Amino acid sequence: MSKSMNKAQKKFFVGASLLVLAIGLLIYSGVKASGTYYYTVSEVLSMSPGAKKAGLRLEGKVVPGSIKKDTENLKLDFAITDDSQKSMVVLWKGVTPDMFQDNIDVVVEGSVDQDGRFVASKLLTSCPSKYEAAKEAKESI
Repeated sequence: MSKSMNKAQKKFFVGASLLVLAIGLLIYSGVKASGTYYYTVSEVLSMSPGAKKAGLRLEGKVVPGSIKKDTENLKLDFAITDDSQKSMVVLWKGVTPDMFQDNIDVVVEGSVDQDGRFVASKLLTSCPSKYEAAKEAKESI
């Protein structure tokens, strides 16, 4: 009887090990996918041309007065900058987020074209802290 118990324990151990391994793999792949690095404008400008063609995630602040909208074709051109005061033109085609305006922090995903412009496939704006504080205050009521 102790041998059959031993077999059962081995089966349980193997099954539990496979389950833990599968969960670990799912966690690893989820963290890897969401852990994409954000580049600054200065970092992207200093990259080699080959590296700029890969999918990049760029963050910066919209340069005041640089926004040019083509509402008919859903196109948007604007410049973003970082702390170094270097800037880069971003081309976006799609629906513009409601919060998009001068001096707002944005994250764009895409690549740099041959003319040195960032062609965005995603455009995200961050909410100003005053809206976050108002939301937190409303939720605590």
